[in-house]
This record gives sequence, structure tokens and C-alpha cells, in this order.
Amino acid sequence: MPTNSLERALVLLKLVERTPGGLRHADIARQLEIPKSTCTYIVSRLEREGYLLRDETTGKFRIGLATVALAYGALRETGLHSVAEPALYKLTQETGLSAGIGVLERGWVLLVDRVEGPGFVNRALEARPYRARSQRDVGRELPAHSTALGKVLLAYLPKEQARAVIAQRGLRRYTRKTNVSEARLLGELEAVRQQGFAVADEEAYLDLRALAAPVFDAAGAVRAAVSVNGSPKDPVWRDLDSLVALVQNAARDISRRARLRSTNLDANQS
Repeated sequence: MPTNSLERALVLLKLVERTPGGLRHADIARQLEIPKSTCTYIVSRLEREGYLLRDETTGKFRIGLATVALAYGALRETGLHSVAEPALYKLTQETGLSAGIGVLERGWVLLVDRVEGPGFVNRALEARPYRARSQRDVGRELPAHSTALGKVLLAYLPKEQARAVIAQRGLRRYTRKTNVSEARLLGELEAVRQQGFAVADEEAYLDLRALAAPVFDAAGAVRAAVSVNGSPKDPVWRDLDSLVALVQNAARDISRRARLRSTNLDANQS
């Protein structure tokens, strides 16, 4: 367990974030295996700064809005949010699917931006079941080996680096279709690199199929990946070649916009 206050505070925030509805003071102290007095000190400081909020009715602590400001600042600094949004909106109009962009961060896919497609909106308006927020929140960490975004990002890493990420995060099974074989995954990543796109068919979530393509920076390195996703029953999946072309066009558009933004920033700083 963490031994100093900073480490404990960071672990505490992650623990509360992972717990829907929040946690009481005693639960936090017990799960972190720290004295209640130490827990009180850390929790009170985090609450005072807005990183935790206490529900007066239940006494449970949950993540505060100060973390949102930090997250927004981090996403803004990637430079991808603003340059990707036009392409994501265009993708949803062209395909009827939801679209998103992600980067590889600490072995996870970090969802940087997302635009919901009309199919998702219609399901919500009709009060039909749709994906939980944990599957679609911007800033959410997603598994790399079982998502189309993650497969693209892994495929364009040096092989040893990709192996290191797989060893670090493991190959957890999320559905019966999840690939938990490192050898098969490495073979699939090689195919992804050759064909320039990846597909994940109900490998992370049931009733969800996704297709992703790489976003390149000015040096030719893959900086991010862009994807579309929706139900495997959506008619657009019947013409995979056309869908691949649309996603790859969006990826090229984002790559171009990102290079232009970088060039303009360099010119302004010189």
C-alpha cells in the first residue's frame, strides 16, 4: 500500500472514482488499510479543494468537479479535441454510427473526444437500452487489446513495446469473443498494420462493433486513432470497404489538421 500522503491521496481518488455512488469514510480507510485519522486528514484536504464531494444524506464521498477542470486541461493540451471534432461529426453523419478518437496512455486507450451517432440518440429518446456511460465517457480508460482503437495504437508501436504493454496490462477476457492469446493478438496487430485499420467485434462489450484507423503526426508516427462504433446489426456494416474508406478519410483529415495546428503554433512561438 502507498506510504506517504500524496500517494495515498492519488490511490484514494482512484478508489472513489471506481466506486459508483461513492464511499463512506470508514470504507475508504478499510480498503486502503490506513488509520482513520490519516484518512480524515487526506479526505478533508481533498474535499476542501473540490476533488471530493460529500453527500450530506448518505455521508459518502464521490469525485468532485475540480477533477473535471484538470481533465479538460489535459485533454486540451493533447491538441486533438479541437482538430478532431469536425471530422467526428462528419463521420457520424456519413455512417450513422458514433465516432471517437483516442490515444494510448499508460497502456490504456484514453478516449479524448466522442460524438454520438443518430442511432444512439434515437435509442435514448425511445427509452431503449443503450451503452452505459462507463463505455463512452470522454476521458475513460479502455482496454487496448479488445478495442479497435487500442489495436490500431498497439499495431503501430515497435513490437517489443507492444509486447511490454500487453505484459503490463494483461489480456483480460471481457466477452466470449475477447482474444486472450498473445500470439494471436500479435498476428492480428501485424495484419492491422498492413491493412491500415482494425475491427473489434463484441470483444470489449456485447452488441458493439467498432472500426478504427490511425492518425499520423508530421513525423509519420501514429499519434492517435479514430473510430466508429455501433450495433453489429446496423446496415452500414454490410459494406465494410466503404466504411473503412470513410474512417480512413477522417483519420487523414485529422492528421492534416493536427499538422497545420502544430505548424501554426510553432510559427507563433518563433
